[in-house]
Amino acid sequence: MSHKHLLYLNAHSEVSKTEIRSRSGLGQGAVKVLFLLLLASCSHVFYQPIKGALVNPERFGAKPEEVWLKAKDGTKIFAWAFRAENPKGTILHFHGNAENMSTHFLNLWWMVKEGYDLLVFDYRGYGFSEGVPNQAGVNLDAVAAMEWGYQDHLARKTKLYVVYGQSLGGQIAARAIVDFPHQENVSLLVQDSTFPSYQGIAAQKLGARWFLWPAYPLAYFAVSDEYASKDVLAKIRVPVLGIHSPKDDVVEYELGRKGFDKITSKKTWWKIKDGGHTDVFHHPKTTYRQQFLDLLSRL
Repeated sequence: MSHKHLLYLNAHSEVSKTEIRSRSGLGQGAVKVLFLLLLASCSHVFYQPIKGALVNPERFGAKPEEVWLKAKDGTKIFAWAFRAENPKGTILHFHGNAENMSTHFLNLWWMVKEGYDLLVFDYRGYGFSEGVPNQAGVNLDAVAAMEWGYQDHLARKTKLYVVYGQSLGGQIAARAIVDFPHQENVSLLVQDSTFPSYQGIAAQKLGARWFLWPAYPLAYFAVSDEYASKDVLAKIRVPVLGIHSPKDDVVEYELGRKGFDKITSKKTWWKIKDGGHTDVFHHPKTTYRQQFLDLLSRL
């Protein structure tokens, strides 16, 4: 890693895996500010970036390659490539709405040890990436990242190209894949603890707390669904794995299932009975890691 980025990394305290899991999706604190943001006709509540970095990957024995991508509008996007020896596949990770890739990469870091290249990137406004996040811009970032992942997959001659989206990242990936010109070359799209509509999850959060009920209609007037995945899910032509827990208290289970049901391509659904939000691979004695590896081996 570059000296500049290591200085920034080492200036921040490390965070535990528990803290990472608790902040990996649409944070609980978002509900507290959602009412004011809706009144301001603003959907930025879905983006809670932290600049710089929080975790030094070298602490975990990881030394990623630093990569700069360029979105179609010229915005520079920062990415990391974690390399496996003789990789069997390439996994492109779309992270959730809080912090940045320096914490989220840990969700799938174990895959590198299983022989898969792991590519992670930050949306505009996150980490070291330029710009300010918004739905249209993040969609451009997503398509640029998919193109990078695809070209890297070809260059490394890996068998599989997997796009893995968690929480907000699942929404972004599902919307962007229909704009990706090489969609048919994606081996698998993973939708982990995600949702199909920005308006839908805003309404769910507002309706869940009595003091926000008066603002409930604003979820459909003040939040944009222009780049929501709900209207394009039926256009996804690649195999899909849906993952969600009924105990998810960040993105409700029924929202994830509602989106999954709109998908018409070959698909598999994992109902994680003992899990929470985006923690399918974190449970002690879990069998889901091996199940995921087995699924990839059958593609």
